[in-house]
Amino acid sequence: VHKNASLLCCLGLYKPKKKMSLFFFSVTQEELREMREQPINSQAEQEIIDSIEEVYFSSDSFDMVQHELEKLPPDLNLQELEEYRDKLKRQQGAVSKRVADLILEKQPSYVKELERVTSLQTNLQLAAVICTNARRQLSSSKEGFTEASLGLLANQRRRQLLTGLLKSLRTIKTLQRTDVRLSEMLEEEDYPGAIQLCLECQKAASTFKHYSCISELNSKLQDTLEQIEEQLDVALSKTCKHFDVSHYTKVQLAYSLLGKTQTAMDQLHMHFTQAIHNTVFQVVLGYVELCAGNADTKFQKMQYKDLCTHITTDSYIPCLTDLCKALWEVMLSYHRTMQWHEEQDKEESFLFFGNNLRMTVSKETMRSRKRSDYCLNKANAPILTNTTLNVIRLVGKYMQMMNILKPIAFDVIHCVSQVFDYYMYAVYTFFGRNDMYESSGLGLISSRLRTTLNRIQESLIDMVSRPTAPLYDLTRCLRISRKEKVPIPHLSQLVVLTASGTLYGLAQRVVATESLVFLAEQFEFLQPHLDTMMPSAKKPFLQQFYSQTVSTASELRKPIYWIVAAKAIDYEQMLLLMAGVKWDVKEIMSQHNVYVDVLLKEFEMFNQRLGEVSRQVRIPLPVSNVLWEHCIRLANRTLVEGYANVKKCSNEGRALMQLDFQQFLMKLEKLTDLRPIPDKEFVENYIKAYYLTENDMEQFIKNHREYSMKQLTNLVNVCLGSHINKKARQKLLAAIDDIDRPKR
Repeated sequence: VHKNASLLCCLGLYKPKKKMSLFFFSVTQEELREMREQPINSQAEQEIIDSIEEVYFSSDSFDMVQHELEKLPPDLNLQELEEYRDKLKRQQGAVSKRVADLILEKQPSYVKELERVTSLQTNLQLAAVICTNARRQLSSSKEGFTEASLGLLANQRRRQLLTGLLKSLRTIKTLQRTDVRLSEMLEEEDYPGAIQLCLECQKAASTFKHYSCISELNSKLQDTLEQIEEQLDVALSKTCKHFDVSHYTKVQLAYSLLGKTQTAMDQLHMHFTQAIHNTVFQVVLGYVELCAGNADTKFQKMQYKDLCTHITTDSYIPCLTDLCKALWEVMLSYHRTMQWHEEQDKEESFLFFGNNLRMTVSKETMRSRKRSDYCLNKANAPILTNTTLNVIRLVGKYMQMMNILKPIAFDVIHCVSQVFDYYMYAVYTFFGRNDMYESSGLGLISSRLRTTLNRIQESLIDMVSRPTAPLYDLTRCLRISRKEKVPIPHLSQLVVLTASGTLYGLAQRVVATESLVFLAEQFEFLQPHLDTMMPSAKKPFLQQFYSQTVSTASELRKPIYWIVAAKAIDYEQMLLLMAGVKWDVKEIMSQHNVYVDVLLKEFEMFNQRLGEVSRQVRIPLPVSNVLWEHCIRLANRTLVEGYANVKKCSNEGRALMQLDFQQFLMKLEKLTDLRPIPDKEFVENYIKAYYLTENDMEQFIKNHREYSMKQLTNLVNVCLGSHINKKARQKLLAAIDDIDRPKR
């Protein structure tokens, strides 16, 4: 009964108020069949089930035997016991019948579900067999095919890597042995072969530059190449006195491999000049010392012209004879050199005539590439700010107003000119104002531009009031009457002009300056139209506005970009390095000084930073030309200043200055296509002034006012030195003072 009652609860056909714990009486199949066969009313059956005590539904641990025994009365009555037993049987029969009915009712579903479970079990067993077989076959494939094949591929790849590594190691071994072969070639004076080998090694080294040993070798090869150039220069100087066709052919071929034939010509001219000077000086010096009977060192410091005055009458003819012989050797070498080049030109004229034009799309192509180095793209699009566009838009609106209201045309044009004046003054104030212009001596601000800026400041700018906001509200400027002034503009704090990494705000300077130049160009286009609107009596005002203001806008490039150039290169460092050079050497040097390399490194860094800035803002060709011009001018003037600080200098020392400057020019021409090099003569003339006599020096002082008083004074004290008396020196210093006095 207990299990049957529990089943009833599970099937939802009986809902006990408490948990089921019905006493279970075993019922045989015959009894169950009898119960089912006995006709019973469903309502009566339900009443029997409801009559079962609730305690039988309490829990599984319920002890029904104990419960029934406890219910027995003290005095047992057989009839009452039999009646109670019959009641329990009826209850059990009703529960059993209900359970049997439910089982029979759910039997089809049970059978169907059992079949599905059996089928699922069969399928799972089949899947397990299939998976087992598949795993066995995969394991066999892995062992027999995949691992073996991949192993072969891995071994082959490892073999290829090792083969490549072995090839690289052999190449590296060959490269490391190059030094010995290069030294042998240089001893044999096989300069073309040495250069060719060095260039090939550099090309090979660039392929293996990811190896640390090769990166060191690459720098060493570069040093070797520079050493070869220096030895080439020495070899070239030897041809000035003893010309040898084979030797000279090797030297010229070597310079051709380096792509420096023009440099070779420049150096050759310098060597011939130096050879002539040294040859005649040494010959005359020998006779002078012989006539004097002693080896007084004062003769060695004399100028050649003064040295000749010490030749006696007896030694004049022998000295002249030896002098002519010595010069004849130099002239003979020069003649043979010229003859060699004439023969080369004849041969090349037939072989390379057809290539001349091609040598000329290629030079132009290289030049055009250099010109576009600092451009974001080839399009020459204008660089504009919102302020420029606003001004142009406002000018268009006010021109329409002038067409309608012609009587106020002059007033409108006057206000428009004030807007342009204020814009121009703002750009100058933000990016171009500097107190170092006067000391630079470069004439950065013309008198016309200075007059224009002063006029704008006096007539338009209120220097007392607080600075106004940045130049955004242009309509407010148009509302200002002629007698009113506007506060001085100030730069936004977001614009940083002091960072060296950005070349001191070069991008912002370019945008501001080139926008102003573009605005000036647009005003130039509008001049004929504005001229037709102006009254005849007021046209001089318009002409003055264009000639004194609009046309000077492009001149702001010089002072604005000069500030960048003055800070981009460390000129002070160069002066310090030059101060440590010994200039009173006794023999001609073949190696230039270190300060030249340091200066060239500064220019290379400047060139690199220009490229970085150009990724943000396109740098037009006029801007890059102005920047390079300023940097080169400042560098050349620093060189002259460094030479002017020299306390002692010999003829050989002055030749060393020429060597340094030629080296600087040669390397600089590779970085920029600006031609000619600015202020080149400024340095060369100062170096050549060392060889001047007293009278020539006086004329030099009068003709070259571009040099400072200090620089000219150094020429008198160091170059002439002890060769002139005190009175002559005072005369030259007085001439310098007279020239400098008007500047004060």
